[in-house]
Amino acid sequence: MAPAVVIAAPAEAAPTIATRVASYSAGPATVVRGNAITVQGQMQRASGRTWVKTAAVPVVVYFDPDGTKPNAAVRTVKTNATGYFKTSFPASVTGKWSVRMPATGALKASGTGQVTVRVVAPAPTSAKPVSKWNCPAWAPIKGNAPSKIYHLRGQRYYNATTPEICFSTEAAAVRAGYRKSKV
Repeated sequence: MAPAVVIAAPAEAAPTIATRVASYSAGPATVVRGNAITVQGQMQRASGRTWVKTAAVPVVVYFDPDGTKPNAAVRTVKTNATGYFKTSFPASVTGKWSVRMPATGALKASGTGQVTVRVVAPAPTSAKPVSKWNCPAWAPIKGNAPSKIYHLRGQRYYNATTPEICFSTEAAAVRAGYRKSKV
């Protein structure tokens, strides 16, 4: 029987080039639930005493909901040819966003600190009247439920209208199925 021939696999060199995440941001700092949270930045690598753009490299976006779960990877994106990345998420809960670039080839891994983005509930667009004749100051548009007509301050029948609902904007009244008073 012939002796077995063992072929050694080539060893992979350890990453040697330092990297960093430059101009990283996650925001806006406060966002209304359902709107977009944008995470963006630029990956750079060391070249002598300066930092230069990287080519396309993978970047992992992490999210940590405040106090509920550990930091978890939510998306992997690739940078463009100049090292920039940008991605968006629908806002659902307040939490901390961060980015990490895993070691690839000769490039060492790098990451960011966490940036907190606060998610708030949308402002109400309608309310019940504060009295028989008056709407709250933040929702001055009077809605007449039986006729599905809304009245603005200064219109002819505004003071004579007993509101069943009050709206903050005309758009909110239209979304609720009301039309503007003709006089």
